[in-house]
Amino acid sequence: MGKLSGPAGLRVLNMEQKNHFPLFCDIQGKKAVVIGGGAIAARRCRTLSRFSFALHIIAPTLHPDILELEKQGLATISRRTFAPGDEKGAFLLVAATDDRQVNALAGQLGKQAGAFVSVADRREECTFYFPALIEDGPITIGVAGDGRDHAAVAQRAGQIRRLLEQ
Repeated sequence: MGKLSGPAGLRVLNMEQKNHFPLFCDIQGKKAVVIGGGAIAARRCRTLSRFSFALHIIAPTLHPDILELEKQGLATISRRTFAPGDEKGAFLLVAATDDRQVNALAGQLGKQAGAFVSVADRREECTFYFPALIEDGPITIGVAGDGRDHAAVAQRAGQIRRLLEQ
């Protein structure tokens, strides 16, 4: 891939068309459902809780960070396993359990319900990729890749954070 010079000295990559578009939209009060209560689900929940979603978490066991979100009034929790119907009304659904079958079912039902879906263990089942976020006052920057290299996305997000600290 060749690099081209862009406006204001920015590097512009000569790329093929992509299938995922970064979209910042009004999510105030929209339902976000997270299925899972472990470390990955907790990271997703911490991120989502910084936005004005109606955050609902479904899991039989919960990471301490998720319990803290509930205590702060930032999320509601159903302490049980996922069941068909839990996806109804979701704008966004994150399947992040350690059970492949549960993740697949939740993702499939979420898509059928019209939700944006992230399945933590299968990028090909996602309709969006969860971004690394950089927040600087009223500005939010989302960094996402194609779902193949999470470390590269984290590295690039770190570079942007360091630039903003200068």
